[in-house]
Parts: sequence; C-alpha cells; structure tokens
Amino acid sequence: MTVLVDSNIIIALLNTRDKNHSKARVILQELREPEYGMRIATDYVLDEVLTTLWMHTHRKDIVVKAYDLIRHTPEFIRLEHTTPAVLDLAWEKWEQLAKWPEKPHSFTDCCILSFIDKNDVEYLATFDSDFQALVTLV
Repeated sequence: MTVLVDSNIIIALLNTRDKNHSKARVILQELREPEYGMRIATDYVLDEVLTTLWMHTHRKDIVVKAYDLIRHTPEFIRLEHTTPAVLDLAWEKWEQLAKWPEKPHSFTDCCILSFIDKNDVEYLATFDSDFQALVTLV
C-alpha cells in the first residue's frame, strides 16, 4: 500500500506558523502505521512545497530543509517522478475538472490524481477538501 502526501501536509509540518502545523505532525505520525505502507510525493509536490515555503516564510533554511527531507530522506518519503503518461492524463483531467470557481483544481492537483490512478496509490494525505469525492483521503 502507498499514500501520496500532498504539499500542504509537508508545508504545514515545516512551517510552525501554519494553522495546520499540529495536525500535520499527527497525520504524519499516523502514516507511520503499517496499514498505510510507503509514503510518496511527486516532483510536482516537491515543486509546490519549495515554492510555497519560500513565498510564505522567505527563509532559505526551511526551503533547504524541505528539499532535503523530500529528496534525500527515503525513510520519510520516497520521491517519484511524473511520467509523460501521467502528464497526458493530468491534462485530460484538468480539462474536465478545472471549472472556476466551482472546482478550482490546479494542474498540480490533476497530476496528483493522475499519478494516483496510474500507480494504484490507495490514499492521499491532504488538507484539501476538493479531493474528497475523488480519492480516499487520510
């Protein structure tokens, strides 16, 4: 089993001023349970984490910590790359789902959904309720 960890969980974990910081710590502790299996993130999640942390904290040390955590700490999370097949499916999903303001799914959100579909990922750990009807959330 696997769980894809969305950027907002990692951002909240590393940004102590984030309103979901405590919840992120609890969720990530829960994800250590065997029932969830491997924790993964995609390169698009990595990009979103680094960009958001930089924009919200203006602290290079936190951005570096996030990069090291996602890129070089496989016991925390395994980084997976978005393939052309995932991108093509993401584009199809985006064309179907991106209807502002009713369904404000970003292309990154569609990449997450497509990665889950193409790789048989069982769970998504996120604070984003827009995913609720689309995948099994943690």
